Amino acid sequence: MSLRYTADRTIVRCDQCPGQPILPTHREETDPRRCVRCQGEHRWLPQPHPDDHLCQVCRRECPTCQALTLNGDRCRACQGRCRTCSNPLPERPDFASGVTHVEPERRKDRRRKWNLTYFPRSWGWDQCDACQGAASAADPLRAVLAALPDKLVRACGGAVPPAVVETIHEELRWYSALQLSARIERRWWRSWAGRPLNRNADGQQDGYRPDDVAVWLLAPTDCAGRCEDGWHPAPPDQPDRDDKPCAVCNSGRVLTRPGAQDHPEDGDASPITDRSVTEAVAYRPPLGECNGNSGSCGLPVLPPHTQCPTCLDWPWCASCRRRHNPDQANACSASSWT
Repeated sequence: MSLRYTADRTIVRCDQCPGQPILPTHREETDPRRCVRCQGEHRWLPQPHPDDHLCQVCRRECPTCQALTLNGDRCRACQGRCRTCSNPLPERPDFASGVTHVEPERRKDRRRKWNLTYFPRSWGWDQCDACQGAASAADPLRAVLAALPDKLVRACGGAVPPAVVETIHEELRWYSALQLSARIERRWWRSWAGRPLNRNADGQQDGYRPDDVAVWLLAPTDCAGRCEDGWHPAPPDQPDRDDKPCAVCNSGRVLTRPGAQDHPEDGDASPITDRSVTEAVAYRPPLGECNGNSGSCGLPVLPPHTQCPTCLDWPWCASCRRRHNPDQANACSASSWT
């Protein structure tokens, strides 16, 4: 890498490319062997270097705000279009003009040593007014699209796939927009919120893309009883009634959920929401009982221990009245940071 200093900025050139092209950066510590934008630890560029000196991840990001796009162009928000419906965005006030500072002597909380600063709510500025109020909009399609998680929409390239729109139109024939929104929220936080949205296929499992996940959040349950993931929700006009488990699919136990085989380490135990009332009452956590004091103690203990701290005569913590394991620490977990 070669540097050239000018009056207003530093020019960085790549010594490993023919002609020593100018890199799109002004940082003197840039490593030309890595991605010029992120300089990631594992973002080594192939030889010869691409013309833009970017890795595959940064090549799909918006050059202005680094949002994920389909082809690396500017995202809809940077182009002045709504990220949901692509309509032109209305004129927004300048962010700096919305920042309000309160002098220390004018504060009402009596903490009159520092200024109090209020920032405007700008997280919805990349949507038009119609999409911001889509959750309560009269258009059911717009209301369901607003329920899609932002993380999933960004993974789809910032646009809703056509297959998702077709699935919404089909499901709106049988379900309301409120029911579809509840289905998306339930399946997202129950399964997909903490899982990767993209996976390559191999010899043991099929691959999927964020477009497939968006369709799975909306697709009906594979049950002849027309249930909602193993349950029949109570009617909205009767809030005092509880949801009923589906008798056809046995509360969802005989269904093959999308991606259920991805985590075989979770075991065959059904989730808490799939248990009936009788099973929930009879369920007991996997805890053992202390066999100390000639078997009469009976306090719950966690494996691999078979006796409680009192029967093991563990020492007391010096800072609080709690016993601790002398083989692991000199104090209990509540005061081990001191």
